[in-house]
Amino acid sequence: MRILLLRPNSEVYTSTPPMGILTLAAYYRSKGPYEVGVFDGRAHISTTEELVEVAREFKPDVVGLSLFSMERVEGHETAWAIKKALPRVTIVAGGPYPTTSYKEMLANPAVDFAVVGEGELSGLELLEALQAGQLPQNISGVSWRQNGSLIAPDIRDFIEDLDVLPHPAWDLLDLEFYFYNPHKPAPMNLYQKNVRSAPVFTSRGCPYRCVYCHNLFGKKLRRHSAKYILDEIIYLKEKKGVEEIEVTDDIFNLDPEWTRGFVQSIIDRNLGLTFSFPNGLRADRMTPEIIDLMVKMGTYRIVYAVESGSPRVQKDIRKNVDLVKARENINYTASKGVSVGSFFILGFLDETEEEMRQTIDFACSVKLSTASFFILTPFPGTEVYQQALAKGIPVDRGDYTHYYALAANISQVPDKILIRLRLWAYLRFYGNPIRLLRMVRTTPLHRHFFKTLWTAFKYFVLRPKNEPRKDISEFLNATTP
Repeated sequence: MRILLLRPNSEVYTSTPPMGILTLAAYYRSKGPYEVGVFDGRAHISTTEELVEVAREFKPDVVGLSLFSMERVEGHETAWAIKKALPRVTIVAGGPYPTTSYKEMLANPAVDFAVVGEGELSGLELLEALQAGQLPQNISGVSWRQNGSLIAPDIRDFIEDLDVLPHPAWDLLDLEFYFYNPHKPAPMNLYQKNVRSAPVFTSRGCPYRCVYCHNLFGKKLRRHSAKYILDEIIYLKEKKGVEEIEVTDDIFNLDPEWTRGFVQSIIDRNLGLTFSFPNGLRADRMTPEIIDLMVKMGTYRIVYAVESGSPRVQKDIRKNVDLVKARENINYTASKGVSVGSFFILGFLDETEEEMRQTIDFACSVKLSTASFFILTPFPGTEVYQQALAKGIPVDRGDYTHYYALAANISQVPDKILIRLRLWAYLRFYGNPIRLLRMVRTTPLHRHFFKTLWTAFKYFVLRPKNEPRKDISEFLNATTP
């Protein structure tokens, strides 16, 4: 059986290596006579027609689409086009969007199955059923249509021992292209020191129950062993020429004792690599000792996910960051010469202008080098999405196509004021000459940096206020292509 795993191009700005489908590819290859191909349309900024041509050349029996929630339009369009060109191909959708919106995904007749949650075990059982010419009866985590009716997926338990998974199929990816991609920045960290960087996941899941977050990997932290992680890092260095590692976990530093031990194991091996942590560590779970060790390890950039400077909002969204500890650890990290960034979100449910200004005040009062200010996106499948619907806020009409877009305003502040507050946050933060000096001293500028600024400016200022919502209705409940 020939399986082509791909992700389409979209407005998602970065093109980090597709870790999800690389892990799926490795797992499927290890479990059966499957020939697996991987193609990243986002990295190659591929048109739908080009993705169809890739599929034609590969001649797959199954095409697997990996989709973020903001890639819903591109996902439906790609599935439709491939099914029209290759009607005998089975199309399976997975990732955050099919997990949270499998009913909408399967309303497209071009999509045959949706995998909900982790894709390794459910996807493998589905492939085995298809290879045997059987329907996927009683396969947990798989939804499909039977005689016109939707078969809802049973919930599958998460994989407890992540070490049973093989390392990602790096051999299927041209990392050299990602290092020097002229189209889109490959790293999540847009301030990388070494261009030859690669992402590594050390865990899945997060025990925190933030109302705005996805639940793709569950609310329990599951870790790879230190040996598993180190083996992958050493492979990337020795076989792929990687010089920098991005640790992209949802919650890398949950357990200070584990964090300390892992960082020390990197130090002991003297790998000569640089490290960045761009996905948002918990600032209140750090200690000066851990920060010192991370610097010794080669860490030059850490991003903390603070989100809000309002104690009430922190409690309401269940992030519950200790802002006092966060302030202390941010400032201590900065004192070690590290480039420190942070994520902040404006526009939580019922948030007031005063509370948003508390967030801006916090960001501007600590020794950060960089900060990102987002407007809350209440993605379908999140708790805040349901909370907003319960209050009669029409978030189901939102345009969830870009992180910078105002998808649905659920705060107490009018749209115009909310957008102005975000712009004011950036102007106030980066208008401080001391901060600019700190940024220049600690933060490398990636070659895509100014392109990133221009992209953000377009969405902040130039994007038409009444730009029509991207529509998927033409693909839903229509005749099979």
